[in-house]
Amino acid sequence: MIKPLEDAIARIRQLPEDEQALLARFVLHELDEDDAWRRSSEAHGASLEQLFADVTAEEARGECPDLDVNDL
Repeated sequence: MIKPLEDAIARIRQLPEDEQALLARFVLHELDEDDAWRRSSEAHGASLEQLFADVTAEEARGECPDLDVNDL
């Protein structure tokens, strides 16, 4: 384990149990979200790459309208 993580855990151990539980749930939730994002990216990576290529080509041909932040 890296030193900054050891330091963080040492500080967390000093907190009341309810705060420790809250932080643990938060960290586990974030790890689950990262896993879900990674799985989704792997599953749809080729589609996203094609979409990016299509939009980039349209922009290069001048087919993408300019956006006005006031219209968003």
